Amino acid sequence: MKAFLNGVPTTLDRLRVGTQAVVTDVSSQQHDQPGSHTEIARRLKELGFVSGETVQILHKGYFGGEPLAVRVGQSTFALRHFEAALIGVALPGSC
Repeated sequence: MKAFLNGVPTTLDRLRVGTQAVVTDVSSQQHDQPGSHTEIARRLKELGFVSGETVQILHKGYFGGEPLAVRVGQSTFALRHFEAALIGVALPGSC
């Protein structure tokens, strides 16, 4: 399933701080970079980034915006941009 934000495909790394969204998928391929991240995608799913789960960007680092502090369920994780780019999201009500 494709992830959309205002009708445009999007991923977790593109959301603003404070934004809540719903996970639509976790891909092993980034849209703008070649190569596979199968193991990272598997780990993200194990951590709880699964379809239908609510996520929220809590904070972005000062230099380059890394890491991203992300809440999924009751847990908070620090993700790098390329990891967050594997997570497709949609705003609640647009899924």
